[in-house]
Amino acid sequence: VSGIRGFIPMGQISIFRVENPEEYVGQRLSVVITEANRSRKNLVLSHRALMERERKENKEKLLAELAPGQICEGVVRSLQDFGAFVDLGGADGLIHVSQMSWERIGHPSEMVAIDQEIEAVILHIDREKQKIALGLKQKSANPWQTVEQKYEVGKKYKGEVVNVMSYGAFVKLEPGIEGLVHISEMSWTKRINHPNELLQIGDEIEVVILSIDKEGQQLSLGIKQT
Repeated sequence: VSGIRGFIPMGQISIFRVENPEEYVGQRLSVVITEANRSRKNLVLSHRALMERERKENKEKLLAELAPGQICEGVVRSLQDFGAFVDLGGADGLIHVSQMSWERIGHPSEMVAIDQEIEAVILHIDREKQKIALGLKQKSANPWQTVEQKYEVGKKYKGEVVNVMSYGAFVKLEPGIEGLVHISEMSWTKRINHPNELLQIGDEIEVVILSIDKEGQQLSLGIKQT
């Protein structure tokens, strides 16, 4: 800084995690002076403090400009079991795991990765709490919108068992379209105490559609009817 050697602590380089500080060699950065001691010739600087100041200003501007339904660009900064936090350039948005795909997924890492640039749809903005809810699956058509054109009550279809519970098994007919085979719809003759007596996750089976609830996005399926 003007010929004086200063020091930026690792945690003050950026508001984001820095793996290789060597990447900053040769870069010119705007910084805030956090300590200046003439007698000890000690100059401590922070780039993070400036980024946080600019981020706060940008956040207020973003919250005023953004609206539900808009498509925005951002960078994935953090992954949690419940979703992914995305930096929108001044404000963070959360994509809940349930809003990532029409298909059931176990963890956000199945859809996105840290530092990945993505496009997402703004679902909701809480300006008072300064929270932004985002969605990925809304960029593609909801398969339930055409479920009644693709499937018919009383007909047989092939599917994959994706989950087994004490009361029944969930069967995927296509990505985003799953139905429940209740334990009472598994056999005409055999008494079943638990669905795993007949089915395991990953099994390819044939089912009959018993009912379609398009609005509730639910299918009732049966095995014994096959």
